[in-house]
Amino acid sequence: MNLYTSIDWNVPWLDSWRELGQSVSRGVGRSVEEHALCNTHANASSLVNALNMHKGELSFDFIDQSKLCDHFTYETYVEQSRCIPTRANSHDFFNGLSWIKYPKAKTAMLGLQAKAAGQSVDQDLKSVRGPLRDALTVFDENGILLQADDRIWRALQDKDWQSLFIEHRALWDEARVWLFGHALLEKLLQPRTAITGHVLQLKITNELGDDQLDEYLFSRMNALNWCAKPFYPLPVLGIPNWYEKNSDPNFYSDRSVFR
Repeated sequence: MNLYTSIDWNVPWLDSWRELGQSVSRGVGRSVEEHALCNTHANASSLVNALNMHKGELSFDFIDQSKLCDHFTYETYVEQSRCIPTRANSHDFFNGLSWIKYPKAKTAMLGLQAKAAGQSVDQDLKSVRGPLRDALTVFDENGILLQADDRIWRALQDKDWQSLFIEHRALWDEARVWLFGHALLEKLLQPRTAITGHVLQLKITNELGDDQLDEYLFSRMNALNWCAKPFYPLPVLGIPNWYEKNSDPNFYSDRSVFR
């Protein structure tokens, strides 16, 4: 069993990732068996091979990061080389899946980040971060997309957790939540109440399905005011039916999380 085949794909937050994730996981296993690879470098190669086999419409290639020099700016390197450095860990596994699932949106984000990186350098020509890159990184790592009733949106905006999760609990039956951020997916491999994502302030229209999200997000990427940090915090395990413990209303009394 490899690191990726041990993932429980039946948890609700991985629902939209299940088919792709399981396919890539099996591909990693086949690559290991075919090449009899067993060291860290080889494991990275096996993940790279599996991701490239399933990359679909993505025009970038995954490469083993250990073959690169230590010093490079990620966004600039990826944009110029059209290659995505990848390591043998769950973080880069989910990052690879997100590139495959959202190729247009991720490419647009990369372009904005690379442009900002090129414009923001210090006197030693080292790239420095700024509000645009920071906000895009937050979404890339920790972002959430939401399709829901306006009452859920208002409660989320107000951080009114009682209304959001208790008073309007039934409305979540019709809502859809997509976890976009690959670091958020990684953190949820070990669920804990305090894990919080960032909901993009972009209302996903009711008619959109999973296979239309990439194009929808891509078409609105440049119109979003990223520098204003267009996010609402959401403790993801508070979402009804996502976590067994939240069936008890007292779950939301933890003021260290729902504050």
